[in-house]
Amino acid sequence: MGDDQKAIEYYEKRLKIAIEIGDRGGEGRAYGNLGNAYQSLGNYQKAIEYHEKDLKIAIEIGDRGGEGEAYGNLGNAYQSLGNYQKAIEYHEKDLKIAIEIGDRRGEGGAYGHLGNAYQSLGNYQKAIEYHEKHLKIAIEIGDRGGEGRSYGSLGNAYQSLGDYRKAIEYHEKHLKIAIEIGDRGGEGRTYGNLGNAYQSLGDCQKSIDYQEKHLKIAIEIGDRGGEGGAYGSLGNAYQSLGDYQTGIEYHEKHLKIAIEIGDRGGEGVAYGGLGNAYQSLGDYRKAIEYYKKQLKIATEIGDQAGEGRVYHNIGLVFFFLKETENAVDNFVSAVDVFNSLRSLLKSQDNWKINFRELHEEAYIALWVSLLRIKKIDEALFAAEQGRAQTLSDNLLLQYELNSSSSSATIDTKETILRLFTKLSSPTLFLAIEGFTTNIWFLRRGMKTVFRQGRLEGDRREKDPLLALLQSSLEEIKAEEPKRCEDRTFDEIEDECSFSIGVRGEEVEKPASSSLDNPFKPFYDAVIDPILDMLEPQDDDLVIVPDGALCFTPWSAVFESIRIRIVPSLTTYQVILSVPEGHHKKNGALLVGNPCLRELKKPLDDLPCAQEEVEMIASIFKTTPLTGIHATKAEVMKRMSSVSLIHIAAHGNERTGEIALSPNPAWSSKFPQRKDYILKMSDVQAANLRARLVVLSCCHSGRGRVLKGEGVIGIARAFLAAGARSVLVTLWAVDDEATMVFMKSFYQHLKKGKTASAAVQQSMKFLRESEQFSEMKYWAPFQLIGDDVKIEFEEDDDVKK
Repeated sequence: MGDDQKAIEYYEKRLKIAIEIGDRGGEGRAYGNLGNAYQSLGNYQKAIEYHEKDLKIAIEIGDRGGEGEAYGNLGNAYQSLGNYQKAIEYHEKDLKIAIEIGDRRGEGGAYGHLGNAYQSLGNYQKAIEYHEKHLKIAIEIGDRGGEGRSYGSLGNAYQSLGDYRKAIEYHEKHLKIAIEIGDRGGEGRTYGNLGNAYQSLGDCQKSIDYQEKHLKIAIEIGDRGGEGGAYGSLGNAYQSLGDYQTGIEYHEKHLKIAIEIGDRGGEGVAYGGLGNAYQSLGDYRKAIEYYKKQLKIATEIGDQAGEGRVYHNIGLVFFFLKETENAVDNFVSAVDVFNSLRSLLKSQDNWKINFRELHEEAYIALWVSLLRIKKIDEALFAAEQGRAQTLSDNLLLQYELNSSSSSATIDTKETILRLFTKLSSPTLFLAIEGFTTNIWFLRRGMKTVFRQGRLEGDRREKDPLLALLQSSLEEIKAEEPKRCEDRTFDEIEDECSFSIGVRGEEVEKPASSSLDNPFKPFYDAVIDPILDMLEPQDDDLVIVPDGALCFTPWSAVFESIRIRIVPSLTTYQVILSVPEGHHKKNGALLVGNPCLRELKKPLDDLPCAQEEVEMIASIFKTTPLTGIHATKAEVMKRMSSVSLIHIAAHGNERTGEIALSPNPAWSSKFPQRKDYILKMSDVQAANLRARLVVLSCCHSGRGRVLKGEGVIGIARAFLAAGARSVLVTLWAVDDEATMVFMKSFYQHLKKGKTASAAVQQSMKFLRESEQFSEMKYWAPFQLIGDDVKIEFEEDDDVKK
């Protein structure tokens, strides 16, 4: 406070002298400096008065640089007052002048200020674009302060997108620079930002440590806005620790300062913090009072993200009060806001996925509330609206079915109704709430039927249902693949003894609902509740899974029917809407046993994988890519021109990404990942026209499972790139079993069977063999997407 007050006294003396001697330029600069000093003290209205005087003089004397600087300062003041549109107008004027006069530092600063304004409006993509421009210029001209501020702003943007680790990386860069150059204000703000990021990660004590450092510096330098923000963040941290009274004390200090300095955004945040604290204490009416004050401010200043959060919080209060209709209204408003903000992220997949996951609770709260008031169909529409949104966006663009990438423009109800007219198979839409499985049964020509089941898991686990699934997989030893020896396919096949009996008179094995099946809990929770809805002629079933159920081997859960997976009803409807001629009718890309001996850590050869694709190549009458020829570049070159893609190679156990032979022209001592790993981004950039992609790789069905988007892995990337159907494996597969499976699978495809029928018959073939009857051999294969047929060229003797 003292330093700022001294600065004011100094600038007032300079102003007096400038006026006395008629130095109009000096007078304007003094006004500008006084404005900045009052800005630092949080007196934004007084700051604006001085900056307007500075602007007037700069225009009068033709000082373009001073004019631009005044616009920028006015923009900052209006930003602090929460008037983001006016801030943008001033910063754009500042930017225009800086570019005209070649002021690179000013140009960079204007970009940074515009980024902050768009960040406040929830347009995170535009904010990041501007901050990156600022960063680039700051580095070019050696502006260390600007560089640090850019890092801090980028950290805040990624924080808003839910990417807390990346946010921390940027904030730590900012902190390092701030300490180096002695920027105490920047140092303090960075401590606060780091505290917020660690708070989001659940590390409340670390958050408190950083916020106390922020608070100490803010008080030392008289940064009233920073002081208030630190109090608010400390309130959030103590509230998370269950100390609600201390939380309230800090939020009230924040509120008092925000009102004093005219910080409307901070005032709204303080009201929200108080609302959260009283909600946690069970004082719901008081919580709603504070939330309504927050909502009023957020709406006035255009803080859409804050608006969405407060709608969600008001909805939660009404839900706890059992005023469910009011809860639904607010949850609908929250979801609408979040969808609108998400649409601004355009084609940035990771940002959209993270943003959607950040606000997952609002989507869940909506469909759960609708179920509570027995609005079954509306609950389905709400649950579907939040499912695999980014994949749906990608497919709409991929197939040119919608000019906008915004899922907010998708009418979920209309989409599902259109899907009803195309459904050829009964479909289950699943949504998990706690341990309850909510099941919507869909069939063409009949009303939706709703049922519920229940899964039991260890509540001490972070994800009890995933832990339950893992224990089932461990029971069948699903993660212990056996590598094949140097034996031919025929030798392996000869060892398989099959007890099929007379054709058409096979003795059916008991369904997998029997007591000895480790996946019985999943049968009881999902299949048993709808068993009476299945008709005798039903031979297939489509499932839209949720959470851990995405990794469930449904063929092991329910053996007597063939099962396909789709990520959402919208993606299913989009795929079914694609014109018949869009996907290729012929051509095969067969990739097997890429050579990986030149890596720093070489991977073993897969002789069975090579023989597998050679066997398939003989069926298709084509030449496979194997060994050193199966390079990443060659695979990517051919992917978009074929009807079938089959890859038999090593797969990453977390993402399913595929190791191919390195491109020959790598520049380092050993090939880098970019030279040989077929990444999700590589696949997604390809414009595929394949009807079927077969990923005969370990873990190709794996990925990061998110509540909203589903499994983020290589299989999803192939769907997003335009593949109509993808066959994956859920765990590390046995080479020999896979060879036998694939020969059977392609023989059935050649006979004209659909992919799902070929999968089911091939699994049955293994299940009834002597060598591969165990579940770990035949159950990992899963078909995702449409049920396709593959056209084969006729044999020469058939043509004759």
